[in-house]
Amino acid sequence: MTVYLAGPWSCKPEVRAARAQFEAAGITVLSDWIDHHPDGTVEPAELRRQAYKDLAQIHITDAFVVLNLEVSEGKASEFMFAYCHQIPCISVGPTPNLFHHMAKVIHVATVEEAINAVHQIRPSQYMAAG
Repeated sequence: MTVYLAGPWSCKPEVRAARAQFEAAGITVLSDWIDHHPDGTVEPAELRRQAYKDLAQIHITDAFVVLNLEVSEGKASEFMFAYCHQIPCISVGPTPNLFHHMAKVIHVATVEEAINAVHQIRPSQYMAAG
């Protein structure tokens, strides 16, 4: 099972901790952004490459998990990409984004609950059911 883990850029330490929890539970995390350029100074061509890589990783995962640690633009864009591609979406924590309240989005309070939800997902049935 694979997931893409989204979260605020400014909360990378917390997202890395969540990645460790998912991996300890036997779930592969495809979220290279967590380890991208720590100083934030990158040329536009590199930013574009990273954005396309993030979307490619989302596209091949079994589930998309968003950590709502604080408001941020990137995770909102990634969420909508995953949702529109019928990838199961799990929202962890408070859901300030109105799109997180759409049908079929799974809401949980903790990373541990998200891990349990991932283990229960059947991607092929995700968008077919009510």
